[in-house]
Amino acid sequence: MKTIIAEDIMSRDLTAVMSQDRVFDAIHVLYSHGLSGLPVIDDDWRLVGYLSESDILKPTIPTYLEILAQSTFFGNEENLLFQRFGAMKNDLVKDFMQKDPVFVFPDTSIMTVADMMLRKKFKRLPVTEEGKFIGIIDRGAFCEFLMEGGIEGVSPER
Repeated sequence: MKTIIAEDIMSRDLTAVMSQDRVFDAIHVLYSHGLSGLPVIDDDWRLVGYLSESDILKPTIPTYLEILAQSTFFGNEENLLFQRFGAMKNDLVKDFMQKDPVFVFPDTSIMTVADMMLRKKFKRLPVTEEGKFIGIIDRGAFCEFLMEGGIEGVSPER
């Protein structure tokens, strides 16, 4: 039986942003492609970071102390969220991205990939070869792989 590796289930979708892109533009890419996160690359396609929806949302949410400091506890914190987003939308991706992104290699076993995704709660993992971004694995790739019969010649039982 053939060992299944990351390369067998990864998507060759190279949708990514660069560290010098504006946060607003990165959000547009996330939204228009229906993604939860994006690899951040340099001019040579080297993976330099990762930007998730959480990385964008965290700075817009008031901290507990900020809420306590307001005159009312539940005044108009939605406006604060939009004000903060408005203030950061022209900032650069590099200021919000995860600077040490987790990634896998093309020859990483899918058991290792699945374990990493489940334990660390990752929805997407970049695949790199010699430091360059070459593909992505998302959780749906496992379901797709199983539904398509897994390895050639082995069909799923019904």
